[in-house]
Amino acid sequence: MSGPAGSGPGAGVGPGAAGTGGAASSGTGGAASGAGQVNSGDSTGTPGPSGSPSADGVSAGGASAPGGVGVAQPARPTYDLAEPERAAQVAAKGAAEAARLAALAGEAARQAGSGQLRGQSAVRADTLAAIAETSKDASRQAADASREASRAAEAAARAASSMSPDAAIAVRRESNRARDAAERAWEAVDEARDHAAQIASAPTLLLTSSPGLFQSFRRSMQAEASFARGSVLLEERQYKEARDNFVEATLLYPEHDQARALLGWSEYFLGDFRGAVVTFKTALRRQPMWEGLHNGLGWSRLRAGRYHLAAESFRAALNRNPDYIDAANGLGSALFERGNYEAALPQLDKALRGSRRVLGPEPPEVTTLRGKMACFF
Repeated sequence: MSGPAGSGPGAGVGPGAAGTGGAASSGTGGAASGAGQVNSGDSTGTPGPSGSPSADGVSAGGASAPGGVGVAQPARPTYDLAEPERAAQVAAKGAAEAARLAALAGEAARQAGSGQLRGQSAVRADTLAAIAETSKDASRQAADASREASRAAEAAARAASSMSPDAAIAVRRESNRARDAAERAWEAVDEARDHAAQIASAPTLLLTSSPGLFQSFRRSMQAEASFARGSVLLEERQYKEARDNFVEATLLYPEHDQARALLGWSEYFLGDFRGAVVTFKTALRRQPMWEGLHNGLGWSRLRAGRYHLAAESFRAALNRNPDYIDAANGLGSALFERGNYEAALPQLDKALRGSRRVLGPEPPEVTTLRGKMACFF
């Protein structure tokens, strides 16, 4: 029942007036901003009576004259390495917290699986299993970000100890890299917590029939009927009813990838961004080439305030479809929210031009894009 390979179901489904990314930011662990400062020494030696170092035997490189009279060397610049070191520590704490949350989610899924035998809600067990997988994925992302922050802190220390004229630039660059990695780690921690709202919103549905051939066929037909009803309701913007039908379709037939994709968009339009993240990530494990799923995950992360992770998802969508206007809008919006205006400008401009070409009369999302573009001029 999966959709056509290489094209995301719901790829044409977008967040509508997209791109504000106004959700509250999700704790980045307080990684400090700013870059290392250079404190250059200003002591200079007297070059000699004639004003030329060579006049009294001092070479151009500053070697002392035989008589012990020479030019005093400038003091070595010092750099503030507290920020990259602190960012690395913050990222490491984030990785440890994400691993703890993933372990808790895994244990909850295991207990839910055994609870199935006692008549527990099948949708709850299915939801907990999906959450456990997404929590593990978030834990891996946090661990990767922690390693990135550590490498950046080490690179900043090496640059500070070098005599390179570009040392200050290198320290600043690596400090920013460490800070970004720490923020990304704590976005992953927040994503590892995506479970409470999703479980609470899951409808109750018990599957008591045996999984025989006839029952499997019957369930697939029921799933297709639920999917059809949900699609109509989604078009009518009855998002809650559409979500319930898509949940039923995916429970009856877990391989129904199109139903899971539209379930993610239903949750998105209901404002359940955490639930949408879980759903899109679950769908991507089966259909990693569907750019619409990457785009949906990106918008869900953006609305949840996870701007680093959102940018990763939008880039994945654009890698598969460079002309994906909604993903370009999302990437520009994520970069804009992070204050990376130079990188955001080309993406927002691309989305604005594409929206004009595709949609004709100016819709509300183009007005939103115009507002962001106005910040650059």
